[in-house]
Amino acid sequence: MSEVFIAKSPRLDFLKLKPNDKFKYPFLLNKDKSFNWEANQYIMKYGGGPISYGIRPQPNNIIEQTRSINILFNFIDTIKGINEYNFNDECFYDYVTHLKSRNIDNGTIKGHVRVAIDYFFFLQETHQDLFLITQKTAHAVKYSSHVTKESFNAGGKVITYFDHQSIKGLVTIHEEVEYIRDDEFIDWLDAIHHTTEHPNPDKLLILRWESISYLLDATGSRISELADITRSMIKEAYDPLASADEESDLNSIPVNKGKYKGKKRSVPVSNGTLQLVMSYIQFIETQWPDMKHDKLFVNVDNGKPLKKSYLKNYTLNVINNSKYADELAHLNNHSFRHRFITLNVAKTLKSYNTEAVFSNILTVAMSAARKLTLHASNSTMEQYVHLAQLYNQKLTLATEKVSRIVRTEITKLKRIVQKYENNKISNDEAMASLSTIINGI
Repeated sequence: MSEVFIAKSPRLDFLKLKPNDKFKYPFLLNKDKSFNWEANQYIMKYGGGPISYGIRPQPNNIIEQTRSINILFNFIDTIKGINEYNFNDECFYDYVTHLKSRNIDNGTIKGHVRVAIDYFFFLQETHQDLFLITQKTAHAVKYSSHVTKESFNAGGKVITYFDHQSIKGLVTIHEEVEYIRDDEFIDWLDAIHHTTEHPNPDKLLILRWESISYLLDATGSRISELADITRSMIKEAYDPLASADEESDLNSIPVNKGKYKGKKRSVPVSNGTLQLVMSYIQFIETQWPDMKHDKLFVNVDNGKPLKKSYLKNYTLNVINNSKYADELAHLNNHSFRHRFITLNVAKTLKSYNTEAVFSNILTVAMSAARKLTLHASNSTMEQYVHLAQLYNQKLTLATEKVSRIVRTEITKLKRIVQKYENNKISNDEAMASLSTIINGI
């Protein structure tokens, strides 16, 4: 099995252009641990070539490209008699089947296949005596793989890309905005207690799960951005003398995608949420006092940082293997981002003239959302405005200054009372549940 290694502080002083900030440099090793010269030459070319590196695409994208190539190599290793020099059309179909087994969406599958196509074109250019891949119809029969060149218009520019027949039938579904509701958030929090992912969760697992969930809710971060939040950032924002309802700015939250990729943003977070996360931090720093990193989310067995890919799949594994799997099937990590934007737009619209022209409302909403998230397209923002208007019609924002944790616990109390009144739980069960929640506030 080939492997990806990341050089954390590479010396590339010989380059004329390179990122100003610290960056990581990925490289690939073969399954026998030897240096994969050809693959690494491709990564260098993709990253900007020997003259400049990491300017465009940025280092994080180069790492993602390297990991995608590694997935391809490890797939090739499973096929007897096949290597990168005789990979053919049939192999592409098998590769798509392999990618589907990883439980990734169709858009991601297409991305991996197009990375493979790009790599095979690189090999074709390097080994012109071989007939690896072609987009041409003339003399195509002697080539192993056949692709078509497609294009689309974006922002006045024509974007071209290659396609293969194996992914032509994969439909990329762009879901409508689906944000997590209050009751669903409570079920999400409770899932850690009722999931086969952790049959007997201990205090550390529960604290980590609650910290992940409340920070997703409080920051509107993508899961990849949440993984980059550090313990130092939380400590700097937390005020031990402030009440749970007061807010502090959580600074330097990274933006990993979109127009503002590479920028940092600040978000006001309730001190109650920060206090919960601090409890988790104190727990892991007591458990592993010699940690050499500043990452927030760690492996509960050894204190090492969790990989972004693991964190992304982990939350869904907990939910999908819990008793709430059906109720929360329509939600994912990004639902918290939708909720964050929707509620912040709702706050802005609450103080705005509700009879105003929609285009004016849209402008205000865009400003409110981009100030906090540094992202939101016009088409998506129209959906956020619609949801925010419905939210304001049905609900009150009078409690918006109350800590999210306190509001969640109060909602839990109301739900217990409703269950008792509907004879779904006994008097003893209701009292026990109420006592547990009240004592935990």
